[in-house]
Amino acid sequence: MPASPKKALGLLGSAFAGVFVAIAGTVEHQTKVNGAPVGLVVAGIVVLAFAMQARIQTGKLGAIFFAAALAATIFWTGLEFHKDKMIPANDLGLFWSYGAIGLAAIVVIWPKLSKSLWSKKI
Repeated sequence: MPASPKKALGLLGSAFAGVFVAIAGTVEHQTKVNGAPVGLVVAGIVVLAFAMQARIQTGKLGAIFFAAALAATIFWTGLEFHKDKMIPANDLGLFWSYGAIGLAAIVVIWPKLSKSLWSKKI
């Protein structure tokens, strides 16, 4: 059975979100405030929030599209073009590179994540 246009647009939107979050996090992850890695923490929270939103809205396949686009963009921005890198090989750069992809992968492999699970009152 062919996929519906709404589902296809949702998957495309998840991929675009992955690219957007990767670029924004790559730019922001080196920000420190009084020595605290605020940019890295905020970027990690954004990755987790967008990955969960992709999983809730479009299912596991949407989270896979998000994680794949995020990983590909982080890999691409970490490459050396003309002796310049967007992700330096320091602690924050390594935590961003592997941590962001790891967070997105956790959301993909999480057993169940649905709207009803998050809408229940405690």
